Amino acid sequence: MEFGTRARRAALGCCVALAVAGSVGYPASAVPEPDSATLPQGLIDAVKRDLGIDPAEYLQRVDITQRLAEFAKTARLAHPAAFAGIRMDGGRPVVSLTDGVSAENARAAAEAAGFAVESVADSEATLRNRRSTFERWLGTQSTTVAASIAGYGIDVAANSLAVRLAKDVQFPAEVGPVRSVNALPLEARPDNTPLTAQAIAGQELAGGDIVGGQSYAIVVGSETHRCSYGFNGTDADGNTVNITAGHCDPNNLVEEADRTKEAQRVFATFATQDGMKLPQGEKVKHGAELGHFESSSFAPHDYGILRINKESAKRFQNNLVSAGQLSPATPSVATGSSNEELEAGSSGRPRSPVSVGADGRQVVHIDGTTEPIAGSAICKSGFRSGYSCGIVIAANQTAMLRGIPGHDAEVVRVEDMFYTTLCGHQGDSGGPIMAGTKAVGINSAIITHITPLDGSCGHLPVLLGQPISTVLRDNPGLTLRTK
Repeated sequence: MEFGTRARRAALGCCVALAVAGSVGYPASAVPEPDSATLPQGLIDAVKRDLGIDPAEYLQRVDITQRLAEFAKTARLAHPAAFAGIRMDGGRPVVSLTDGVSAENARAAAEAAGFAVESVADSEATLRNRRSTFERWLGTQSTTVAASIAGYGIDVAANSLAVRLAKDVQFPAEVGPVRSVNALPLEARPDNTPLTAQAIAGQELAGGDIVGGQSYAIVVGSETHRCSYGFNGTDADGNTVNITAGHCDPNNLVEEADRTKEAQRVFATFATQDGMKLPQGEKVKHGAELGHFESSSFAPHDYGILRINKESAKRFQNNLVSAGQLSPATPSVATGSSNEELEAGSSGRPRSPVSVGADGRQVVHIDGTTEPIAGSAICKSGFRSGYSCGIVIAANQTAMLRGIPGHDAEVVRVEDMFYTTLCGHQGDSGGPIMAGTKAVGINSAIITHITPLDGSCGHLPVLLGQPISTVLRDNPGLTLRTK
């Protein structure tokens, strides 16, 4: 069956709490009506299936969310005692305020910008202090207690500190009110499943453009694994780079004793050989070297920067992300058109947010960045499950990742992350998360636990994202390609 918005929310109900409720229409007159007439069918299908809205409303929500994020930057500095956060409630932008100093001015500014205002008890500053108190308490606890916690962060909709729990835990009074959310652990790992009888998204065409969402190969030990390219960019020295997941660096997937000082290489991936499909069940192979991990982080953040070899740089000098739509993924399916390549240099200047390349492949032209906002509509690309859409459950979250190769005896703690209802699979790691034409983040981790409510995703549709803003902040001079 289709995994639509209603089924998606039902699946999430047993393990996470959504930070949005209902859909209250935002006045159409506040934002120019977007032109969705040129959007490809794949994007239209994904938005309708996964979000339950039409593409015009999707683009309008993206525009409103970006304006809301910009407002928050100013309000957080101008009204620190009153500001309590922002979120999207369906298509309705909401600013939360307390009765603190300058609350009236903050309310007037929010309403003048066309945003709804809700009154809450605690400011964002108060909730951050409560989170710090919780972290100090957590640092004194036994490994048994720590193992019960899957993550935590501020829940804007509930105006509370929320802790995601695998098992019940009693919190001390000094932590203050805590909203407990039943959760399952997240996993972050690349893909090394054997090929199926269907073609793998990852066919390399000589000289073709490489875009976000396509696959690349790494070698971990003696096996070839695959991850997904994220956003193409340029580093401070002018080198061509791609931003992907840090846990895809092979040095982050082996025991510390097995790590090397040598930069880990990335390769092209194979799906066909001399025009023929490889036999079903054959192990993945890699092709020519395309670059290496110039740097990577896997705690407290999950991102890697691939420096592309000079001879391959032209193929990455575009601002494209795949918008190829696949059939709903299952654990045994690693297929689709999201990885077919364009003729080199065919990107040109965008005529619409999403267009069709020279070879008929659907692509999004990235023209900037934006922040993940609770309740906002987003889409992602990845070579395993293709193009799909969802919402941000919560932003600025800390997650405890477990069961990671090379970290079997420890928990990998990642900070400043965001939870989404996107369906992702192993191998989608590193792929791009977008809102319209804006880069939001990178695919990081998923819940692989299968439940009766998993729909056609194959497991719970919960995907952890690494904000792109964190990557840019940590690497001065790093920029995304916008043409």
